[in-house]
Amino acid sequence: MAETKAQTNGLSDGQAKAERYDPDDPEAQRQMWRPPDIEQDMKEMERRKRVEMIMNSQLFREELERIIESQLSEGYTPSNMAALQQVTELLLPHATKQSTIRGGRCLVPINDVRGIDGLRYSKGEKLLRCKLASLCRLLDAYGWTTAAFNHITLRVSQDQEHFLVNPFGLLYHEVTASSLLKLDMQSNVIDSGTTTFHFNRPAYMIHAAIHANRPDIKCIIHLQHPPCVAVSSLKQGLLPITRDAALLGEIAYHEYKGSSADTHEIARSLGPNSKVLFLRNHGVLVCGDSVEDAFSNLCSTIEACETQMKLAPIGFDNVHLISEEAQRSMREEHARLKGADEPVPGGDEDKEKAEPKEKPKRWRPCDIVFEAHMRTLDNSGHRTGYIYRQPLMRNEQPRLKTDVEVPPSASSIAQFLEEDKWLSPLKKLLDGRKTQDKLRWVNSPNTYQRVEVLETGTADPKKITKWVEVGGSGEADSWVQEGSPSHSTSVKIDTSHQFVPKGTDPAEFKRKQKELKENRLNSKINAGPQSNLLDGVTWEEVKKMQA
Repeated sequence: MAETKAQTNGLSDGQAKAERYDPDDPEAQRQMWRPPDIEQDMKEMERRKRVEMIMNSQLFREELERIIESQLSEGYTPSNMAALQQVTELLLPHATKQSTIRGGRCLVPINDVRGIDGLRYSKGEKLLRCKLASLCRLLDAYGWTTAAFNHITLRVSQDQEHFLVNPFGLLYHEVTASSLLKLDMQSNVIDSGTTTFHFNRPAYMIHAAIHANRPDIKCIIHLQHPPCVAVSSLKQGLLPITRDAALLGEIAYHEYKGSSADTHEIARSLGPNSKVLFLRNHGVLVCGDSVEDAFSNLCSTIEACETQMKLAPIGFDNVHLISEEAQRSMREEHARLKGADEPVPGGDEDKEKAEPKEKPKRWRPCDIVFEAHMRTLDNSGHRTGYIYRQPLMRNEQPRLKTDVEVPPSASSIAQFLEEDKWLSPLKKLLDGRKTQDKLRWVNSPNTYQRVEVLETGTADPKKITKWVEVGGSGEADSWVQEGSPSHSTSVKIDTSHQFVPKGTDPAEFKRKQKELKENRLNSKINAGPQSNLLDGVTWEEVKKMQA
């Protein structure tokens, strides 16, 4: 076997020697003369080229899919994997779909009314469609639905009597704003939505009859949640055991017969004041003057039914019921909470008095709770399209400063007592870092004189900054203005390349650097006139020295 010569790292004797940097090389000078913006663009293009090559790599996508699938199967989701889980929505469309808020993701957004489709609906109708579709997602998230047999109706227009209803055949986590049907009071289809599904006519006729008898009701929810069906089957009905049951007020009941001719009887059984109607052995109908109010009443109804069924094993005879007086007191207290006004940001009181505004809209507890649920859906990726009335983060209004509030003069200690200096460091940083600007000055031993001269030999001359050359006894005087004082001059540093601009000739820089060094070593500048009082010379000698 032939012996192979061991080869060490680096260049061998027969290879070319490593290139060294030569400042006199024309290619190196051309690279230095390149403008900095073009050089930065070239580097950015190279970086984007590498990123694009990696992202288009099939091996990279397969490896990323393998990592995400292995981590999700093990149940370990740290903060970095939470970000990768959002990436996998685009890379893995075949992943397991979940309809719950926690741990799942939304494949179809709620607010899918965009582009030309948005011209079909008014602004108010689009908001109502998003609210109703969001309500369907909430019921599915809490597990209160029963396949596709539940229905929700929402009044769109009080004048035309148009109503929105979810399509019969779509599960609640599939309902979107554009898939809702719009019907009139006679169950005629005004807008069929974006799906091919129809609506359940017998169920809709019950809702239409209630809407006709109760114009104050805007939203009706029919639910067949097992605890609600169980309570509707009890002879006692819903008992006033909890505060949720007491807040519901008067509860109505109806003997459901399962025929479409029974719709008007159901509407009469609801009465003029009740908002909760139990259909015997068939679930419950919950009403409200808005989507928020209906959802709040539904939550109270389900909580009351679940609590009552948990107490069923011990017998209802052993359960203490809330008295009528206590129930009335709870409802009055809750009504006072509903009377709170919507918070408005503070402003100029005199301006508000001069320009009267409309009465602020009531900000009820049901609105606050529903808006919190909308934030939960939006944070989960459902894209509800809900317009928030109250922002999550408080926005502090700037303080108004007038001549009366600010004194004409202040002591230096007042600078350290201002709130903006200590409470808003980011504002101070964005204003230009005023305190740091004082440090970006240098002291020069001379007074520099700088003039701008037009370039010669070109059709479009540019301005060139040069030092004025003043005649003197030495070469160093060409850099100093005539009659330069002995004190120093402050020079502000604007950029790091102020004295040596990027892209200049290195040979010229070396020559000027050498001249400045010689000027410093010659020590032409002194401290000024020197006193000779202590030298013991006479006036005649002083005159001879001056001569």
